Amino acid sequence: MIKSFDEIAEPFLKNRKYQKLSKESHHGITRLEHSLRVARNVYRVSIKFKNVDYISATRAAIVHDFFTNAEFGSNRGLIQGVVHPDIALANARGEFEINDIEANAIEAHMFPLSMVLPKSKEAWILTVVDKCVASYEYLVNKFNYHKLTNKIGYSLSFVFIFCFYLLTMENK
Repeated sequence: MIKSFDEIAEPFLKNRKYQKLSKESHHGITRLEHSLRVARNVYRVSIKFKNVDYISATRAAIVHDFFTNAEFGSNRGLIQGVVHPDIALANARGEFEINDIEANAIEAHMFPLSMVLPKSKEAWILTVVDKCVASYEYLVNKFNYHKLTNKIGYSLSFVFIFCFYLLTMENK
């Protein structure tokens, strides 16, 4: 039986430290909203494929940006993109049980900027979906274009993941 997104997300959403993301700005929305949008799309994409641990992929997506702006001090801009996966992983490990698939997906979600290579299908799914969702959020915020919907982010994510899967991982 497939677990629902809400069942997977529940323990994270009940965590006090994780709830602080609702006060953090990220791509013109809160970091919590961004993380959940990424996670919902990762969940939708992951359950479509055989041999993908959709639970680990979704869990990693929920905590892929588990950090506060205060944790950076004066570091802003590009360096924040490079180091935040390590901070997110440390925070996730401090609050939750994180398996190896989830750890690599969190560390690698900023590839190639972070220089950590995604080692699993789950990590690649998170990496691509996060980029699609972040692009969508940037466009909506930058151009205030409300006709764009979550369906665009989901559709783009699915197309990219499907193409990548067919080209590289189907034969493994």
